[in-house]
Amino acid sequence: MTPPKVYIDTTVFKSSATQLPRLLPREKTINWGGKYQKIIVYTFSYINPNDAIANNNLKNEISLLTTLAEAGKHGEVKYVVQDETIFECWGLPKMDSRTGIFYGTPIEHVEAPIEYSRVLNGPIGDAKCLQFSFLSSIKNSRFLKLQKMTGAYQGPGKLNRNQLLDAFHIWCAEHNKCDFFLTLDLKLVNMLRGKKPYPLVEVVKPSELINKIGIST
Repeated sequence: MTPPKVYIDTTVFKSSATQLPRLLPREKTINWGGKYQKIIVYTFSYINPNDAIANNNLKNEISLLTTLAEAGKHGEVKYVVQDETIFECWGLPKMDSRTGIFYGTPIEHVEAPIEYSRVLNGPIGDAKCLQFSFLSSIKNSRFLKLQKMTGAYQGPGKLNRNQLLDAFHIWCAEHNKCDFFLTLDLKLVNMLRGKKPYPLVEVVKPSELINKIGIST
């Protein structure tokens, strides 16, 4: 049986970076020449940035990522991603996790719906600006429809960068005939749920993907 093909959103990569190596400061009192003084010492440790998330629904969804990662390692799911998603991750903070990319799960790189080449970085602009400029220049009819579905299009000449990236990633998932688009952007999931027409790929959060493909937690 062919495993379902799942496109991984940037939010999944971000939320699976759960063991960041850090030097954590703490106060210590020492005896220096008969006088007690307070100094700051640093202890090497690993931190999980998700601990600071206040949204319990989001936290619960994030906790299921390890289950989905293991399913990928065992061949129950085939995960794919396109280069623009990886480029988006380059600019994100707190990605230096010792767990690796999505807990070391095998991920296949797939092609974009169009052939292109572009500048990634340089004197004419930073990576984010160059990526936004490139995506804004694409006038493919399907991509333009997805921009409206995701809320990226906010009037003539007005595009939201994050939602424009969502539209492009979903377009890549459609083009590569993915069964699901996995994301932790709960607002995106809820917004698309009521859209007509709906994207050609089903946009799901982790709990929904687990239920739909029958993975045991």
